[in-house]
Amino acid sequence: MDIDADEPEYVQCKRWRVELMELTREQLSALTGFSASTIKDYERADKVIDANARRRYRLACAAVEFGIDEGWQDRVLKITRPVQIRMMRDKD
Repeated sequence: MDIDADEPEYVQCKRWRVELMELTREQLSALTGFSASTIKDYERADKVIDANARRRYRLACAAVEFGIDEGWQDRVLKITRPVQIRMMRDKD
């Protein structure tokens, strides 16, 4: 999936869920703890979302993408060596 960084975040949220993860709102709801109606709000252009709430939602979606299926709120990444992490697009 090729997500255009210039797209509004609400469009990116829906494309990530539908095209990349192939999840319904109800399935994502079960994995993140956010209700299906809240997920719908994140995917709407006319809904104003608090910046902290949006960050928490993105963190929950990242946990789903990385396969953390329960207790993601309490997970900690402890880095013991200097590392460089770079997110790159998949090459087709």
